[in-house]
Amino acid sequence: MEKTAKHKNIDILTAILIVIIIAVGALSVMCCITQYEKIAELKTLNRQLAEAQNEGELLKIKYEERTNYRAVEDYAVNRLGMIKINNYQIEYIVSKNSNQTLLIAAEEEDAGILPRISRAFSVAMDYFK
Repeated sequence: MEKTAKHKNIDILTAILIVIIIAVGALSVMCCITQYEKIAELKTLNRQLAEAQNEGELLKIKYEERTNYRAVEDYAVNRLGMIKINNYQIEYIVSKNSNQTLLIAAEEEDAGILPRISRAFSVAMDYFK
């Protein structure tokens, strides 16, 4: 009788262990499926992000094409008669009186050969910017 009781206890314990193993296996499979779905979703989102970044770059290029600074400069010079100032044409002076602004223009006639060469080089550098 004790053998059958022990055998019965072992059968119950075995059945419980089998149920636990099946439950753990089912949970593992569910976790793997969830992980696979998340990885697939991540790949899709990464693809969408790459497409959005490419679209952003294309829009930036189109924007830069529309705001062609050479065309704006040509329009300002040819149509409006504006003249681009050079760096050597402006000198800033620090004044104690903050309500007053002074503009002093350098005289071309008094300038020596080196300042003229420097200005010409400055004009060329401004053109190539």
